[in-house]
Parts: sequence; C-alpha cells; structure tokens
Amino acid sequence: MQFESEKPVDCPRPEGPPTIERHAMLQAMLDHVVQGIAMFDADHRLVAWNARLQELLNLPEVSLSDGPSFERFINAMAERGDFGPPSASTEAAIRTLITGLERPCVDERMLADGRVLECRRDPLPDGGLILTYTDVSEQRHSDFLVKDSERQVRTILDKAPVALAVISQEDGQLKHINARFRRLFGIPDQIHPEAIDLAEHMATSDRDRILDTQSGTRMVDFESEVRRVDGTEFWALVAPVRFVFEWAPAILTGFYDINDRKRAEASLREELERRQIELTEARTLQLELTPDSVRSTIGNHSYSIDVVLEPAREVGGDLVDHFQIDESLLVLALGDVSHKGAGAALFMARTHSLIRSIAARPDAADLFREPAGAVCLINTALSKNNATSMFVTLLLATFDAETGRLAYVRAGHVPPFLRRRNGTIERLSILGGPPLGVVEDVPYKSGFVDLQRGDQLLTVTDGITEAMDLAGNQFGETPVEEFLSGVRPGDEAPLARLIAAVRSHEAGQPASDDIAGILFAITGRHST
Repeated sequence: MQFESEKPVDCPRPEGPPTIERHAMLQAMLDHVVQGIAMFDADHRLVAWNARLQELLNLPEVSLSDGPSFERFINAMAERGDFGPPSASTEAAIRTLITGLERPCVDERMLADGRVLECRRDPLPDGGLILTYTDVSEQRHSDFLVKDSERQVRTILDKAPVALAVISQEDGQLKHINARFRRLFGIPDQIHPEAIDLAEHMATSDRDRILDTQSGTRMVDFESEVRRVDGTEFWALVAPVRFVFEWAPAILTGFYDINDRKRAEASLREELERRQIELTEARTLQLELTPDSVRSTIGNHSYSIDVVLEPAREVGGDLVDHFQIDESLLVLALGDVSHKGAGAALFMARTHSLIRSIAARPDAADLFREPAGAVCLINTALSKNNATSMFVTLLLATFDAETGRLAYVRAGHVPPFLRRRNGTIERLSILGGPPLGVVEDVPYKSGFVDLQRGDQLLTVTDGITEAMDLAGNQFGETPVEEFLSGVRPGDEAPLARLIAAVRSHEAGQPASDDIAGILFAITGRHST
C-alpha cells in the first residue's frame, strides 16, 4: 500500500547524540508493545509507529516513511478494503474515525483473512492522536463460543421434559425458565423471568433451601407445596443443583409435579391405617379365642394349665385351647398352621371352630376320650375344598380324671415333652397321622400315657424350637428340656420364662414365626 505524497512539514528536531539515543530507545520500546501503535502530531501527520502496526495492517515501511496525514491513512486502508466493500455503513464507519478527533473513539472490524482488529483512537494533550490496534481474534472467537454455548444451554433447558428454573445464587432472581415451568405455574409468556418472585409461589423456607445449595455437597431433593399464579396449590418434588449460567453462579432447579403421587400416597396411608385397625381387631379377637391359664380340679385331681400365644405378625396361625367335657375329661389342644398372616389366622380360626363344635356334640365324650375320632372329623372338614393347600399340625390330648390316663393324637406336630415327678423327661413320640387338611379319610390313632401327681406335659410349636439367633442357629429342643427341668408344679406363669429365653436367643431380631405353648401339670390328687 502506497500513500500519496504530501508536502513535507518542517518540524524542528533537536540534534545531537542524546536525541538520537532517546529516539532509538523510544522506538525499541514501541516495537516491544503487543499492540500496533501509530502516533500523529498536532497537524495529524504520522510521526511514529511500531513494527507491530506494520505486521497487523500489512503495511510496508516505504508507505509510512512520508508521514501521511491521519485522514489519508484511514482512507488508504478503506480503499484496499479493510473496512469491507463500499456501503453506507462503511462510509459511516470511516466518517466516525476521521471526524471528532478531539474525542476518543473505538472501532472493531474483521479483515478479509478473518482476523478481528480493535482500533482505539485517543487524542493527545498537544492536539495529536494515537491509534492503537489490537488483535482480538481469539477473544472474539472465545466470546462466540461462549455465546454459542449459552444458546445451546438455553435450547437444552427449553427442550427439557421437566419444569426448570435458573435462579441466581447472588440475589435469588430467576434468570431463565422454560415453557414447562410456565405451564406448571401458570405464568404468561409475556412475563420476564426476573419479574417473577419465587417467594410468591413457595414457602420462604423452601426457597432458602434452594439458595443454600452448596457446591460439592450431596444434593438433597425435597418436597414442597407450591402455588400457581391462580392461587391453586400442588405438591412438587424440588431438585436443585449448583450451576453456572451466563458466567455467573446460579442454581438449576427442577420442579416435578407429584400431586397425583401425593394423593395416591394419602389414599394408601388411609387404606393401610384402615387395614391396620382391622388387623389389630383381628389380633384382639384371635387372642380372645385363647383361654386363660388356670388352676383348678377335675375329679380327684388338682391341676394347673399355663398357656402362651404370641403371633409373629398382627395375626398368626397358632392356636391354643383347653376345655372340660363332662366332669372327668380335660381336653388340651395346640396347633400350628403351615402359613403365616391373615390367611393362616383364618385357617386357624376354622380349626378352632371345628374343635369347639365337636366338643358341643352329644357324643363329644366318646369322640374325645380317644381323640383319634375327633381328629378324623376335623381333618375331613379341613381337607374339603382346601384351595389354599394350607394344613395344620395338631396335638389333641384328653386327660381322663377317672383313670389318670392321657390319650393323645400327634398329627404331624412337635412331640410333647413329659417331665415325670422324678425329673426324667420323656417325649410323646407316637405319630398319630399326618397334618390336618392334606388328605381326606386318613385314619388317625391315639397314643396313651398314665400321669401321676407331679407330672408335667409341655407342648410347643416349632416357633420356639426353630427360633434363630443372629448366626442362624436354632433355639433347639435342649433348652426347652432344661427349662422344663427347672419348673415346679404350681410355679406362676412359667412359660413367660421360656419365651424370655427365646427372645434373648433371637437377640432383638423380629420373630420369624408364631410362638405358642401349653404346660399341663398334675399338682395333686385327693382321696374320694
């Protein structure tokens, strides 16, 4: 590029080595500046420049040596296309640069090679000018990437399938909301996010929870009852997370409508509460079926019966019963239904009802004196239409006070423990038949044993013998025998000690099975 020759202006310059040295030092300093610099004197003629200016503007040395005027300097670059193709905007940009020289001016343009240069014009005190050119290509490229990234972030937020709000960390103002947020809260499109006060839509404490979200800490979602513009309320799951939006700290917060879920949960709670009440009532009724422990006489024998029943759940499948028929027969019953819970409780109640209904028959004494007959009737009734395939193990025993003999049927149940007066322990191991409710028309047989004063008969369900400790070890039968060895006829509530031992063995674990037991003791015999 060549500048047109202009009449040289005589500028008085001090001569001598000191002036030459200062000029060389000034030029060396200018050449080390990263900006391109051009200096014009009070007559607006170019008097100094650095190598960076020539590099940025691609200016040969010869084109600057004649000291062109400022206006010619700008027009020459415009003629070669540095300001773009001729147009009204180009002429306006040139006119802005070459007029009003007493005021600072900043211009920025992109060259044909893609570089972006910032040109800053500043007046000097003596009327001169200084032009500073800076290559801002990388900065503008970074700015473009940032803006493009911000556009992409906004696009992602707007297309997200959940209501989102970007909240300033500094002042709590909403910086951006998507369409789903507007629909969820009923906010019109014309309302700017910063005009929305989040405190009008949720409790202040919940708003503060969002603003207190900390970087690097575990994010905790929470439920909040929020309000729409029309005043209606709904439940939302609020999920805040630290975020950077437009180069400022912010909190990206999702709002999930959980109103339907909350209604379903409330309905479920009501249903669970109702069922809990029903189960509590059922437990009460089941326990009421169990007779109290007694001390009494039958014939010329005095006896004691201690009972225990503890369902593992609200209701269970174990049964305990004792009752008297005529003046000489005492019936003991202990059963264990195969399943647990409400179904087992119903099956147990049916079994108990069958036992009591047979006891009310005119021939009850004959059926229970050798209880195999009664067991056959119970089994037949339980086996018919047994779609659930449940069954019950049962120990049904009858003590005949006239003969002192105990007749019993063990239908698949744990063999009872018989402690004699002398301390020896026997097991009533004769199996009378399979559990009840499995097969109809199965014959059952009775076993017999004579009892004397001081003898004690203990029958338990497997919820006692199979109770587990933390290591999976069962309670077993040995501790039951040890317990029975320490019981004396007439002891108060001895089975409570056995249950305490079982619970200690379980070490606080929830019971895995129902527990039931009945302890029958002949405490004395009277002469007739």
